[in-house]
Formats: sequence, structure tokens, C-alpha cells
Amino acid sequence: MNLPPPVADRSTFISALEAAITLSSEHGEHTGLLLIDLSNLRIINHRHGFEIGDYLLKEAQQQLQALSKLPDNVYRVSNKTYAFLLPRLTHPAFVALAVNRVQRTLEESLIIDDDILPVDLRLGLAVSRGSTQSALAMLVRAEDSLAQTRQGKPLQIDEAIQEPPVAERRLPLEQRFAEALYDNAFELHFQPKIDLRTGKVYGAEALIRWHLPDHGYVPPEELIALALVSGRSYELTRWVINRALRYQREWKEDFTLPLAINLPADLVSSPDLANMLQSALAIWGADPASVTVEITEGAVIEDKEAGFHNLEQLRSLGLGLSIDDFGTGFSSLSYFKEIPATEIKIDRSFVMRLLEDEQDQNLVKIIIDIGHLFNLEVVAEGVEDSATLDILRELGCDIVQGFLFARPMPEAELREWLRGREILAN
Repeated sequence: MNLPPPVADRSTFISALEAAITLSSEHGEHTGLLLIDLSNLRIINHRHGFEIGDYLLKEAQQQLQALSKLPDNVYRVSNKTYAFLLPRLTHPAFVALAVNRVQRTLEESLIIDDDILPVDLRLGLAVSRGSTQSALAMLVRAEDSLAQTRQGKPLQIDEAIQEPPVAERRLPLEQRFAEALYDNAFELHFQPKIDLRTGKVYGAEALIRWHLPDHGYVPPEELIALALVSGRSYELTRWVINRALRYQREWKEDFTLPLAINLPADLVSSPDLANMLQSALAIWGADPASVTVEITEGAVIEDKEAGFHNLEQLRSLGLGLSIDDFGTGFSSLSYFKEIPATEIKIDRSFVMRLLEDEQDQNLVKIIIDIGHLFNLEVVAEGVEDSATLDILRELGCDIVQGFLFARPMPEAELREWLRGREILAN
């Protein structure tokens, strides 16, 4: 069976969209951008195999190409999303006819048989009226529309046809997030981790940050939620991983610093996760043993079979695996022992109450003993005072991080902070 078309280069697609907008505006016409997302493709792959998923992707491409009749109007823009350009619309309302035709054609052609889970199509739409909108801004509007339909809301065709805000004065945070992703406008901060057994720097956790001049820093939880709602968790995570490994390579002339990188829960069972990490390791020449990926305790529970398979793949690459927020999930010990972890992180809520709650001390002691029973390193986060540090040391905790040592800091500040300090990996 032939493979589906590859994901288009982003700059190639943006250039094609820009050209379509320019051509339409030269004739006093309009351009439509329709995003078509096969939203449940991951489930279909898991249930029926990747050959079925590849067939559906290829069939969707062929049907869209046949509807377009032009070679440069159909692009696969992500693993399960196609972009369909509608240039030279003499009236923006004509886009409704095109949307209905695309949806009807795909719904009919992507049915294989009654035993195969039907494809769940989600659509996003934007219309450029003349030359009032750049290609990037138009794409952002279409992605925002798609994010709404992914939440179960109907496609708002009338809203897409309306004139965009004057000069796009201040885009909603969701749209600004998409633009920031295209513009690499995020940054990484790093919080050091200290080995209690040696007193040396053990490594650092890479943490994404997004600063808006007129807004300040967007809380990390909100940033992750924006990525999830807009269907961009994969892209954001790929950016974080590659930027972190790029820094790690740049540091090699001065020091070696192991890094921990967080994975969002919705990617733990993604079939593309291992390939993404393997590709990043190869690009930056990173030592897998110096990289730990962190997942929350509950992340694997939603899709145990796919999640465990992915985690085993990550471990086979030589990566470390940390179970974050340990103690807050709902997994049994028999379930936990199957996870191929190398480390557990005690949730900060327990750590920050150690001085005032004897039960929390007992819980932390149990977690530390469980970790050591399974030959895992145990990390405590949220350490903010020396008294808490002393208790953790007495309880046998291996590694700590928190404001007592350092807040998360930009890369340049991390270099300065590390100057004169011993690093375990050297």
C-alpha cells in the first residue's frame, strides 16, 4: 500500500496561501482557506492498524485534489490535517458551497466498511476579503475556527465570511499563540536540580515561557491548554524538545548538563512521539542518557496499551523517564510497576506541607521507599526552605529542586548561575 503524502513544508504552504491571496486581490476577489482534520485518526490507527490510517489520508488527499482540479491548492499541513485553498471567489458567500461539497465528498469516500470506525471530520475556515489579511493571519483565523469545532461546536461559516477586525488590533490569545509558534516567540527557562547525595548540580528541568509585551508572562498551564485546544501540542512539544537539545549542544564547550523535558498528557499515546524524539536526538547529536522526559502519573491511564508501548519505545532509545506529580494519580502499585520509569517526582503539594503535616511526611516517606524499591531515583520539587530540605534528606530523597536553590531562569542566567558550581555530569 502506498504511503500518504508527506506533511508539507510550512514555508511552502504559507507562500502558496500568500500567492492565492495576492492573485484574488488583483482581480477584486476573495480567498478561502479550509482546514480538514481527521480528528480520530489516532484511534483508528490503534484500533485498525496504520495501513488503514494511511489509506484514509491518501484517499482524503486524492478526493480533495479531484475537487480542486489545481495542483497547488491541497496541502497536508500536519499529521492528520489538510489545507484546501479556495482562490478567486467572486463572492465570499460562495465558500459555503465549497465547504458543503468538500464535507459531503469526504464523508462518502472515507467509509471503508461497517467494521471500521468512521472518520470524524472537523473543519476550520477563514476567508480573506481582498488583500486585507496576511497569509499567516488568515491561517491563524482558520486554526482558531478548527479549534472551536474540535470542541464540538458547529463550523461558523457566516462568522468566517465576515470582515476581520480593523488592522487586527489585538488578536485573541488563541490566535496570538498560533502566531507565536510560527515566529518562535517562546523561550525556555531552566530550573536546576541538586543531588542531595553529593551536593552537586544533577541537571535542570526545561520549562517553556511565553512573554507578551502588553500582557506579561502567560501562565504555563494556560499555554499548555492553548496548545491542547488548538490541536498544537505536538508542534509546541517538538519546539521545546529541539530548543532544549540545541542549548545542550551549545553548552558542551563549557559544561555537560542533563535535561528533563515535560511531555503533555495528550501526546503520551501519540504514535509519532518516539519518532519525534529520535529525530531531535539525531539532529542535535544528543546523548539519550542525558535527557529525561517527564510525564504525569495519570497520562498513561487514558490509553494504557498505546501509552505503555510508547514509553517502552522511549526507554529503548536510551532516554530517562520520570513520573511527574507522583502521588496525585489513581494508579495502583501493580499498575505502576509496569511503567518503564527511571525516576519519580514527588508532587510539590506534599513537599510544601512537610513542616506542618505529619501525614504528608509519612506519605513522602512511603513514596521514597516505593521509588527505591523499584530502583528509581526520587526527586522532590517545590523545596523552598532549608527545614524542608533537611526532612527530605532524612527521609532518603535523592534529588531536589525549588526556589531554595534557584527559580527557573533564562539560559544566559543559567550559565552565570552554574559558573563556579560543580556539575555532576562533568
